[in-house]
Amino acid sequence: MFLAEVYRAVSRFRLQLYPGIEEVQSQLRGHYLMAAVSDGQSAWAVPELHAVGLLDYFKPIIVSGNLVYRKPDKRIFEAALVDMKLAPSEVLFIGNDMYRDIFGAHKLGMKTVFFKSNQGEQEEEGVQADYVI
Repeated sequence: MFLAEVYRAVSRFRLQLYPGIEEVQSQLRGHYLMAAVSDGQSAWAVPELHAVGLLDYFKPIIVSGNLVYRKPDKRIFEAALVDMKLAPSEVLFIGNDMYRDIFGAHKLGMKTVFFKSNQGEQEEEGVQADYVI
């Protein structure tokens, strides 16, 4: 466990945003509410958002490490909806894991965008995002 914590701490200094993220976030910020819903650990999720300069773009920030459940459990998505005072039909959820993100958000009635990356489950039988980027 100690080595895992050391690796995670050191890797934080190598975090980088995908190209164009800051520009997109800046454009969206003035027009939309944005939340972060993470299956991360509390000790890492917020500091990592801060390290890459994205912390102030999201409110609320829901981290499963603060809860007793993880995505795709509907309660983690509902926590963000309650805080933002939005109905699922008013939300476009973007995620990089076809099961945890897309399946979970879709179950609640959110439109979904699957962000293809080098992380997360890329396919899940019977699950399809509304959009793929």
